[in-house]
Amino acid sequence: MPSATLVGSGLLARAFAPHLAELGDACIYAAGVSNSSCDDDEEFARDRLRLQAATAAAAPSRLFVYFSTWSILDPWSQDSRYSAHKRELEQIVQTRDRFLVARLPQVAGKTPNPHTLLNYLYNRIARSERFDLWRNSTRNIIDVDDAAKLVVDLVANGNVEAETINIANPTNYTLPEIVSAMEFTARRRAIYNSVDKGGDYRIDTTRISDSVRRCGIEFDREYLQRTLAKYYG
Repeated sequence: MPSATLVGSGLLARAFAPHLAELGDACIYAAGVSNSSCDDDEEFARDRLRLQAATAAAAPSRLFVYFSTWSILDPWSQDSRYSAHKRELEQIVQTRDRFLVARLPQVAGKTPNPHTLLNYLYNRIARSERFDLWRNSTRNIIDVDDAAKLVVDLVANGNVEAETINIANPTNYTLPEIVSAMEFTARRRAIYNSVDKGGDYRIDTTRISDSVRRCGIEFDREYLQRTLAKYYG
């Protein structure tokens, strides 16, 4: 049985590297713009050209796995340049006969990227730096290893042919909850301005419920704290 190919070298790519033999002939495209605040047209253009080259190089019979963002549907984020760019790239992938667009929330993992929400919060709290906290906002957090397990299971057992699927935690957390959990992990009190902004957007995770069970992932009350302790403890 052929082994999958992997495009990328960052957080997601490293999580999938041990699973390539389980993914058949799939192409796992784990590359792209890593800063969701990016508004650089040249960066977006390079990203688009790289994806177009990868999809052109992959035989039509191959399953092409692309990682997008759930913020495409989030009313508070969907109008950003980043979300518009990811929506455009989704459409490129969705022209293929066989594809999986995996929409991810905030992914927790070991990465030097300072632009991730969790790295931003940890750095501010650890350095006792003040920041603005949108008290009405919620975020969905998933361990990158769990995201990889779920995608591997969907490819191996989920009969994926041409789907866009949310790979996410069934539970959203408020930003105050996340900050409180990070304070516990960092053993420091956060210094912030509480701002009356943001809102809650729920992610439909029905499609992955069987995969969650097969993978033995427990999205329980302690999931957030366990995940933060794993990467920031």
